[in-house]
Amino acid sequence: MRFGVLGPLAVWTDAGAAVTVPEAKVRLLLALLLLGEGRPVPTSTLVERLWRGRPPGNPVNTVQTKVSQLRRTLERAEPGAGALVVRQPPGYLLAVAASDLDLARFRSLTAEARAAGDPGVRATRLGEALAMWRGPALADLAAEPPAVAAASAWEEEQLVATEEWAEARFRLGDHARLAVDLTPTRRPPP
Repeated sequence: MRFGVLGPLAVWTDAGAAVTVPEAKVRLLLALLLLGEGRPVPTSTLVERLWRGRPPGNPVNTVQTKVSQLRRTLERAEPGAGALVVRQPPGYLLAVAASDLDLARFRSLTAEARAAGDPGVRATRLGEALAMWRGPALADLAAEPPAVAAASAWEEEQLVATEEWAEARFRLGDHARLAVDLTPTRRPPP
């Protein structure tokens, strides 16, 4: 499975089919596990962030129910994918390879670009990284404080990458085309 946070939260099978994670709390759970970036997210943190200080009567069991729903959704989409949601004290983690998360691929490409001495390579790698963005990070979870904080940090990374990409293109002498690429698209008034 592949996961996307550089735009609305997205899940795809290895074959590229979109996977719908239907319930809002299950989507938020998935986002919280992705925010953990491979580290266990404590159950207490999941309870706090899923219910914002107003937990259900039996919060640990309710988290387990949401985890089961997420596992079933992933498993239905791709056999074996439910096992990506792992119980590991003090909570849960999503065992996702770096190559299966768009944020990790974005960071890998920007690191490759920064390591390259050639401005052409830098511009190409940064362009590939920036092309991964499908809109504002976690746009569909904009009302959720943990998502907002993470999205803000990631969008700062996007801005830095954009500046570095523009600088590399400038060094290549691609001034006129760069000016066009950096000009915001004007939309006609409604």
